Parts: sequence; C-alpha cells; structure tokens
Amino acid sequence: MENIIGVIDEPVRPGDADNLDIEIHSKSLIEFIQETKTPITIGIQGEWGSGKTSLLNSIHHAFAEQPTFKQIWINSWEYSLLSTPEEALLKIVNRIIDQLLESDTNKKYKQKITASAKRIFKGALRIGAQVALGDEAAQVTGELMESGNHSISELRKNLEGLVVEIAKQPTNIEKIIIYVDDLDRIEPKNAVAILELMKNIFNVHNCVFILAIDFQVVVKGLEHKFGKQTHENEWEFRAFFDKIIQLPFMMPMSQYNIGKYINKLLVDTGFFEGDDFDTDAITKIIMLTIGGNPRSIKRLVNSVSLIQIFVKHKKKMNDDDNHEKNILSEKQENFLVFSLLCLQIAYPLVYSLLVEEPDFVKWDDELARRKTQRSEENIEAFKGEFEKAQEDEDFNEEWEKALYRICYERPRLKSRISDISRFLSYIEDDYLRKSQKSIGKTIAYILTQTSVTSVSSTAQVQTAKTNYGKTFFDYLKEISEQIKEEEEITKEKLKKEIKELIKKESGVDILPDTLTKLLSRATINDSNRWNFPINEKNMEKYNVFYFVDENNKKMLKKYLPVRPPIGKTIYYKK
Repeated sequence: MENIIGVIDEPVRPGDADNLDIEIHSKSLIEFIQETKTPITIGIQGEWGSGKTSLLNSIHHAFAEQPTFKQIWINSWEYSLLSTPEEALLKIVNRIIDQLLESDTNKKYKQKITASAKRIFKGALRIGAQVALGDEAAQVTGELMESGNHSISELRKNLEGLVVEIAKQPTNIEKIIIYVDDLDRIEPKNAVAILELMKNIFNVHNCVFILAIDFQVVVKGLEHKFGKQTHENEWEFRAFFDKIIQLPFMMPMSQYNIGKYINKLLVDTGFFEGDDFDTDAITKIIMLTIGGNPRSIKRLVNSVSLIQIFVKHKKKMNDDDNHEKNILSEKQENFLVFSLLCLQIAYPLVYSLLVEEPDFVKWDDELARRKTQRSEENIEAFKGEFEKAQEDEDFNEEWEKALYRICYERPRLKSRISDISRFLSYIEDDYLRKSQKSIGKTIAYILTQTSVTSVSSTAQVQTAKTNYGKTFFDYLKEISEQIKEEEEITKEKLKKEIKELIKKESGVDILPDTLTKLLSRATINDSNRWNFPINEKNMEKYNVFYFVDENNKKMLKKYLPVRPPIGKTIYYKK
C-alpha cells in the first residue's frame, strides 16, 4: 500500500474502524439511548480535539438502519457563520422543527407549529434589533424567555403532540435523536444561550438530545452571569449544567489505545515499518508530552510527514556531511525525531532550551539564572517545594534542578515538570546511552530536522543551527560593559554591535530576521517589564536595554537596578 502524506483533521466517519478502542463506551451509550426514558439530554464532554464528533458519528451510524429512530444532525458552527448570534440560534431551532415536520405525513401539526414558531422568531428578532450592537445571543434569549413564555409553552405543547402523532403514523418513529455538534467552536456565551433555548423548547417526550460540549465552555459562557468561577460560586455553574444535562459523559481519553492509534498513522505514513515499531516506547513518549488528544496526535503525524520529505531531500544533497550516520541507526534517528517533535508541540519553551543548549545533561544553575534571573526565589513557596523536589529522583541531578527552576513560574510547565524530566531521562537512558559523550551533537543533529516545524523564535533555531559560540545574553553582557551608564545608543547601533560580535566569535553572519527578533529580547518597556524581575541576587548581572523615548523607539540606554535601603522595595532606574 502506498504511504499517505499528511493526515486530515476530521472525525472518524460513521462505520469506520475504531483505532482508539473505545467501542465498549460507544456501545454502552447506544444501548442507553435505545432503552432510556425521555425526554433526556446527554452531554458529551471533552476538550477540543478529543474525539466528540467521532463518538457522535458512531452513535448515529448505529441507529441509521433502525426505522423506529429519527435522527437530526445540527452543526451549530455552520449555522453561526455569517450570522448574528440571535440569527444563528433561530436557524438551529427552525432546522429542528423543519426536520420533525418532514415526518408528519398528515401535516396535522404543521400550521399550529409554524404559527407559534413565527411568533417566537418575530419576538426574538424584535428584541435582537433593540439590544445594543454586539450584544450576545444570551441577552436575546433571556429577554425572549421573559417576554414570550406563552408562545414557547404553546410551541412545546404542539411539538409534543407532533412527536406523538409521528409515532402513530406508518413510519412508526418511536424516538427522536437530535445531535448538536461543534458547540465548543462558538462563542461560549452564545453556546450557553443555544443550550438554554433548546432545553425550553424541545423538552418533549420521545426526544433525546446529544450535545457535544465541554463543561468548561459552559463555565466560560456563564461568567457574564456569575462572574469568574471560584470555590464559592462553583455550585452555581454546576447547577446550570445539571439543569441542562441529565447524563454527562466524559470522553475516556485516559483509556484510549494511543499505541494502536498512532501505530496505524505512523505505519501508514511510512515513518516506521510495522515490525520496527516499539508501541510501548511511543506510547510512553506520547503520554509524557502531548497526551492522548487525537487532534494533537494528527498534528504530530503531519509534522512527521513533512520532516520525512525534508530529510529525504537533505540527505540527497548532502549525504557526505551526515556526521551522525555512524552513531544512530535509522530506527533510533526516527525515534528521536518523533520524540523531539512531541516535545516541540507539548513544551515549546523546553524545546527552545534544547535548541540553545542541546547537551541537556550539562544544563546547570548558571543556565537557570540566565533564564529566570532568580525570580522564582521571590515566590514564598519556592524554597520548600524546591527542597522537597530534590528528594525525588526526577530532580536530583544538576540539569534536572535547572529545569525545575526554569519551569517553576510557568503554571502549565510546573504542573507537568515531572513528565518533562522523565521524558528527557528516558531519552538519555534508553536512546543515547551508547553516545553519552556526544549527546549534545546527537540532539543538535536531530534538531536540524525538527526545526522546520517549530513555532519557536527563529532566533533560537538559528542559534542552535549555526552554533554562535556563546549565548545571546553573553553577547549582550559584553556589549553592555562597553557602554557607559548614561550613554545613549541607537537601536541600529545595538543591532550592529550584536551582528559584529557574533561574526567575530563564530564566523557566521546572523540573518536579518533573526537579528530583529534577538533585539526584541534585548529591550524592555512598560508592556514587557514583568518579564524582567530584579532581586538582590541578580542586580549586578542584568544586561538589557530600554527605550529612552517610548514613542519613537530609536534611542536606548542600559536598564539598571538601583540598590535600595535594606528591607525596602527594589526600584528601577531609567
């Protein structure tokens, strides 16, 4: 079979193979829907890209050949395109009504339902025209519920009669299943408004609603009503969700067969042969980095596909310069490429650290100092947590301690710091054991391949690829020491100084775009000053510049701390 190039980010089609092995979950839901009392609303929860639509497709497919079930599919995202929020909401309601009326062969309820629906729609559009431009569907819905309750009750009563009438007719439809997909692609406030209005209109016997929406979308959509979620008001968000949803179902991401899923994708792309594929190792790397989100995995596989093509052409053009071909087998090389791509997607900052210093086992306290300026020590809990972390084998080596410091102030990285440490340790112990003396060279070689899909700054990639000889901040320090405290220099002069120093040190001409991005890291202003906290331990080591005139951004001065009296706040000197 010919290898595929790239993976389309689309849900599993109805009837297709289930490579995540969650068939038992879909079968259980299908049986529940078949036997449940009605009306009932089921909420399929899961983060964006977790496979909610694929699950809906499998349920839809199971009932497709059963004549006693009528299915209505609503893609709420499509109805929201080129529509105001209130228009989208009414289109969705109207679509469901039209689909129900199609099954009424006697047309007994058509006129009644159409009349009551028109009154509601006219009321909604009138309210929508009265509210301020930019107000959301939530406001329209709220006012509609207050002003049009009689019409809504009448419509719901007629819909109830319609469903009973449909069941009596030759079609013998006993249960209506209404799927509402892609609610998490709509503005959260509007998604909540759609849920609320549908609940009030379609809460009728024999109807099963299946909604693909995550609880966090509901929380976001209710903030205008309850404020930001806190421990004190959490029950209010949950109460609203429970009022809409009678059966919550969480996508079982922790139970996905990630090995089987990605095995098929990587074998289909030709990245691994079937017998060379170490499913356990790949699964471990995935779970330590990007996790089991199918959308993230598809993005990863697309990166793999591009890099395969890139490496193929690179080797043809420069085969003699492949200095790692005697160190790594093809299988090892592919695995390292795959692993660093996972790191690149999951933890861009850590990937950037590797770009700057590929020999990660040599990361040390000095690297951590340059990256954080010891700002983590300003946090009261840091000392105790850092000491406790060092008791664990994940943080008992110098490079692991540096990693801990660098990640500490970034909530997402801090929450996964153990996974990051274990990922790097696994790479070192299981795949670089035979090349301990050349870990940096090996990683740098792999980075020349993975850099083509990186969203990290060009400056960092360029630094790793050309090996400028020193870190960027070392160059800044050297330039800073040559400039007097009150001396002003132009932005262009600073760029020239950096360019000349790098050329002198490494013999490499830095690219103009890279130089521009490096300069942005060398200058601070009121909007990015929070990135540069200063404390007693880093006062003398600060080497950045600030714009003398914030308006023209042409002239620069050294940005220096002023030592305060003992026990006082540290001030900044401009």
